Parts: sequence; C-alpha cells; structure tokens
Amino acid sequence: METIRRLLIVDDSLELMEAVRAILEPKGFEVGRANNPFSGVRIAAAHPPDAIVMDLDMPGMDGIEAMQHLRRIKETRLVPVIAFTGQALDAIPFRAMRPFTCVVAKSSGLEELEHQIEVVLAAR
Repeated sequence: METIRRLLIVDDSLELMEAVRAILEPKGFEVGRANNPFSGVRIAAAHPPDAIVMDLDMPGMDGIEAMQHLRRIKETRLVPVIAFTGQALDAIPFRAMRPFTCVVAKSSGLEELEHQIEVVLAAR
C-alpha cells in the first residue's frame, strides 16, 4: 500500500496552486492549499504536512516571515519548506534563503518544482 504524501502549497495565485494540485494529486500527493501566509502557518501547525511549498511575495506577510513563524512552532519546526518564487534568485539575499530546504524559481517551471519536491521528500 502506497503512503500518501501530504504537501501544503502557500501562494496567492489560485491558478498556480490548482496547477500544482493537478500535477501532484494523480501521483499520490494530498495537496493542501492556502492563499495567504497567515492561513498557511495556521494550516501547517494544525495538520503538519510532509513538505511545504512557499511563495516569497505575498501581501501582508512574505514567505520569509512565514518561514520564521513555522520554525518557531514545534509541529512545523522540522517540516521541509521549498521557496517557490518569481523573484530573480540572484536578487534574494543568501541569509534570507538559508532557512529554506531549497529555492526554485517559478521561471524554472512546475516540472522542476515537482522534481525538487521528490528530492526533498526522498531525503526525509
């Protein structure tokens, strides 16, 4: 029996979240979605996923600040978090990216995101 892998995607783009869900659910993932970082932190704390995909640019609280909140919560402290960003990677300060398990540019495409999710989960 195959284990269901739980992923939470936190992004203010509903279209992107739906695209990720459409790709991953047929491959055995349960994909939770939060369209803002406040909901993402709340959902992750209540139902810790196997991994989180976090956009960096969101209104109200950015992904870096949300990551800091996740690391202070016992239930989410060790959950791998993949930064998925539309920002140019060389424009993001290295210190801001260190807490993330990995960083994927949205311009790399959903296939690269899927690959990095698999790599992150295989390492657990």
